[in-house]
Amino acid sequence: MRKVSCLFFVLIIVLFIFSGCLTKDRIDKFDKIFNNEAILFDNAHSQTAGNADWTIRGGFSDFADDLKNRGANVNEWGNDEYGSNQRDDDSPITYEVISKYKVYVIPEPNIPFTKDEQNAIIKYIKNGGSVFFIADHIVADRNNDGWDAVEIFNGFLKEKHIIETKEIYSDDFVGRLGFRFREKQYSESPIVKIKEHEITKGIKETGAWAGTSEYIIDNENISGIIYYSKETWGAYVISGRYGSGKFVAIGDSSPIDDGTGTSGDKLYDGYYYGDNRELMINIIKWLVE
Repeated sequence: MRKVSCLFFVLIIVLFIFSGCLTKDRIDKFDKIFNNEAILFDNAHSQTAGNADWTIRGGFSDFADDLKNRGANVNEWGNDEYGSNQRDDDSPITYEVISKYKVYVIPEPNIPFTKDEQNAIIKYIKNGGSVFFIADHIVADRNNDGWDAVEIFNGFLKEKHIIETKEIYSDDFVGRLGFRFREKQYSESPIVKIKEHEITKGIKETGAWAGTSEYIIDNENISGIIYYSKETWGAYVISGRYGSGKFVAIGDSSPIDDGTGTSGDKLYDGYYYGDNRELMINIIKWLVE
């Protein structure tokens, strides 16, 4: 009996190790799924404010490395800014800049996009570009300028307008694409309410650690692909089309954060939780197609 128990114990260990290898192979041994497509990460809107370090050398470095290792040409616009009450002095985003890239990734911005920048991004998508919008929860104002990522992407401050309405406001930003980020803070892990989509192939779970959700205005061109379990919270990840282009939006930056960054920043390793790593690669893959 003791021998059977020992054999059973050894078998369990072998299966555990083997399953771990399969998971690692699925992530680390991808073919070159990209063909030198140019991907631009925004670092011109205080992405290093406060505890944030959402750059390709900081908290998003593993994500950027994964893209490079799979054949993408990863670039950055802007420089790191540090200290309290920082004001980013990088050159503005223009259509001429982003139109050179296949995908434009916007990690949780902390200073607003100017109207010219907003118009450039909308034009870029309309003309065939792809954007990955990465938000966070409401009141995550990391540089104390009165704006957080939810408000920046929406284009207006909290409680100025009704979020859940089909009406388009004169100061809407992503609302012009057909959605808005909710002025909320939600946490859930694991998130397992996942719809069938090219982006969600092989994805069984993700998570949100103080994030938000999206309100969909244009149900014809935008789909919720990952949802919180609570019906009233809505979609966590959406994909959409506008003109000739595409976009994806997620309600939290934590699933991309690999826990690295400037000494003293309180960063968290969400990139290796559940299927987050594969999910992020799938998002970029869908955006470049």
